[in-house]
Amino acid sequence: MSDLARSVFGDDAPAKPLAVVVDLDDTVCTGFDCPIRCAVDVLARIDRQRVTVHYVTARTDVSRTGTDRFIMDHRLPGWRHVHYCPKWQGSKSHKAQVHVHLVKEYRVIASIGDLDEEEGEAARLAGVPFVRVDRSNPVPAWAELEKLLDTNGAFGTPTG
Repeated sequence: MSDLARSVFGDDAPAKPLAVVVDLDDTVCTGFDCPIRCAVDVLARIDRQRVTVHYVTARTDVSRTGTDRFIMDHRLPGWRHVHYCPKWQGSKSHKAQVHVHLVKEYRVIASIGDLDEEEGEAARLAGVPFVRVDRSNPVPAWAELEKLLDTNGAFGTPTG
């Protein structure tokens, strides 16, 4: 909760909306646009009314058309929430900055990505659980994220 919200509402401030932070390359797809099936399946099931998906990527704005097409072609949530890396900023710094910004506005359930030195470090800096994807076997990471999402009601009613 922001300091302003705390000063206005006290302890009665509205709860932050839920979100999940997702890397794209080697987390949701390989080769820029080849989907990782388990990732697409989990993301496609998210209740868009309950959880906002934010893609935080090293891709620059030059990739916007292809990225938007990939997200829409696979009916993934979050096409309006793709955080592209500015050309002047390194991806590590960009991802850390966006993670910190997002936790101010959302209750971030988790961050998922394949690089501990980028997405993992950004998540830890922001105080967000990190799920690391093993590029050679992504299924366990997506199963772990699916459990976190399910517990937090991302697919409907919370089970935990």
